[in-house]
Amino acid sequence: MGKKKLKRSLGLWDILMFGIGGIVGAGIYAIIGEAAALGGNMLWLSFIIAATVALLTGLSYAEFVSRFPDSGGSFEYIKQSLGKKPAFFMSIFMVFTGVVAAAAIAISFASYLNRLWDFPAWIIVIGIVALMALFNIFGAKYSSYYNSVATVITLAGLAAVIAVCIPEFGSTDLTKLNDSGWNGIIAGSALIFFSYIGFEDLVKMAEETKNPEKNMPKGVLLSGLAVLILYVLIAISSVSVLEWQKLAESEGPLAAVIETKWGRLGATGLVVVALFATSKTILSNILGTSRLLYDVARDSGVTWLKKFTTISGIGNAPNYAIIAIAILAIAFGLLGDLKMVASISNIFIFIVFGMVNFSLLMFRYKNRKNKKKAPFHIPLNVNNIPIPTVIALLTILILFGYNLYNLTQGSM
Repeated sequence: MGKKKLKRSLGLWDILMFGIGGIVGAGIYAIIGEAAALGGNMLWLSFIIAATVALLTGLSYAEFVSRFPDSGGSFEYIKQSLGKKPAFFMSIFMVFTGVVAAAAIAISFASYLNRLWDFPAWIIVIGIVALMALFNIFGAKYSSYYNSVATVITLAGLAAVIAVCIPEFGSTDLTKLNDSGWNGIIAGSALIFFSYIGFEDLVKMAEETKNPEKNMPKGVLLSGLAVLILYVLIAISSVSVLEWQKLAESEGPLAAVIETKWGRLGATGLVVVALFATSKTILSNILGTSRLLYDVARDSGVTWLKKFTTISGIGNAPNYAIIAIAILAIAFGLLGDLKMVASISNIFIFIVFGMVNFSLLMFRYKNRKNKKKAPFHIPLNVNNIPIPTVIALLTILILFGYNLYNLTQGSM
């Protein structure tokens, strides 16, 4: 009996919206204030460093997904390169990558909502995660509708921030280091890196994508480049109109930025945009991680995991997997400390991204005599070893060290 298959209903536009939607939200709306405390006026460079490292890993994802368009994402790639046992071991880290990232964004959602209504944060965290899980239960196509609408709203909000701040470009010295120096810039890059989990979530949609061998690599790389440009422009805009110290202290950083130009009404409007931005990122994380759990359970042969392979309901979705991921995300979200939860999430993300790059190196080495190339083949190779992947692995190790520094500093 063959594998159960998910329905292919997503085109390139859907994939682009999932990719951009999965990245934008976490980095800009959630963690920009915390990153500003580390990078100061050179916050823009922190975003460039994080995006560059993520895009190098995005190349590995693009090649793998063109070879193996499966809903397992990293799990499938590691399995194909290193075998089932390492893949099942790594699947633990992969699941917690999505779970803890969703929790971090839920905390940010609560912070923004509290600018409008003073409501207990723990109730907001439970409510938003449960609501996004419900969207997932309705199915990938309905999730895509919400994600597309929310992404358009998110991008419109970011465009408004950039537009009102452009006259202030050049008013701030963007090359001035703060007291943390270069260490602060790199530490800021490590902190915001968790926003790039969007790559991991995106490739898990391969089994529900039309012509995934071509559409998925395009979606991964184009969404990463689009978000890089947005992030840099927003970072420059933010420190141009608001001192980085005030940006760091704000609970809703971008709302505080636009308030300096459009007053309280403008800030309220951006809070609404931020709620869409953060909620859709939770949606993407739950969607991608539930597909991973579904794929692991499907391939594992472990009896108690088989429940997670059940595809049912109005959306023909893996509902038990969705519910399990939502419960875990709520548990981490109730910790309530955004910087700490984001740093915990990064531990899992760096491990997973590192293993994806290592797995590609091993796959290429083992198949070095096979001249047949993948539909997407990473350029710049020496003896079939892709140099960008080697660089990605080394830079991830550096950022991982800085992330541990962020975590220990946050716990002091």
